[in-house]
Amino acid sequence: MNREFEATVAARLIALLNWYRQVVELVDIDGLSYAEAAIAIGVCVGTVMSRLQGAPRGLRLRLSATARPPKRSFL
Repeated sequence: MNREFEATVAARLIALLNWYRQVVELVDIDGLSYAEAAIAIGVCVGTVMSRLQGAPRGLRLRLSATARPPKRSFL
């Protein structure tokens, strides 16, 4: 991952409220499914989905305007 993108992601995550940050980190960064994230933080799947729908949309728009994520390689 390039440093500019990492710095941008870190700054945007810090700005999120904790309950949004948890689901963004678990689903978008760690790659957990909605169900796995729900179990990890002790909420229902619908709560995970609604939290992802609220904050990350704006987060993703700001990230795309600032830095492009590197392509993932699956080895």
